[in-house]
Amino acid sequence: MLFFIDETWQTVGGQRVGALGAVAIPHDAYNGYCSAVYRMKKDILGADELMHSEIKGQRCFARAAFRHREHQGSSEMLDAAEELLEILGRVGARTFVIWTTNPTLLTLRQPHTAALSKPYKQLLFDCRALMERDAPGKLASLNFDLRGTREDEATACTMQNYMVRTRGGWDKHFICIPNFTVSAVSPGLQAADMIAYLGARMADPNDRPEIQPYIARMRALVYEYKRGGQAGRRARTCRRVE
Repeated sequence: MLFFIDETWQTVGGQRVGALGAVAIPHDAYNGYCSAVYRMKKDILGADELMHSEIKGQRCFARAAFRHREHQGSSEMLDAAEELLEILGRVGARTFVIWTTNPTLLTLRQPHTAALSKPYKQLLFDCRALMERDAPGKLASLNFDLRGTREDEATACTMQNYMVRTRGGWDKHFICIPNFTVSAVSPGLQAADMIAYLGARMADPNDRPEIQPYIARMRALVYEYKRGGQAGRRARTCRRVE
């Protein structure tokens, strides 16, 4: 299983929101997913390389995109976002969202390597739930957007310290060293960027209501699992942390 993880910070309804978005794609479906994304970009956005016309939530769901569709009858960026959500569904991808308005958690990543932030802990717990239930005996890789050597080094060390030094059987489900990739060449990270953007908008459904149909499509891909072994009780990997 391949997990792609990205972060976003936005102002939604007058308050600052930080969100983590993740997409889980089965490894044997990923090459087909990349090919489908390339064809989509070529057909809709005119891209002639996979790295061209990078998909980003902020671009896809900009107010200008909605105005263009309203006045011109179409919007390439909204069309691309809709097709990407469709492709994720076809390849069996699952989405994860953690968002917060707590000022002490808004940085998402910790500035030191001794402790993993609460949003990232919750995300790891949810990702582990998928691996335990749907991919037992297999290992997953964690893939992050490449930001900067010093910041990424600290994040990698923090993640590795948490998975190696704490109980939870992390080594049974994850390769304990995360990967960092330039998002422009990673269709998986571009999907995670879009999911993170939509996740942050959940903080206030009345802010930008035109985005709500896309949030609903994202939520349809959210991973669900039984909680505590109790029949009928299910946890959705789309939540707020405080």
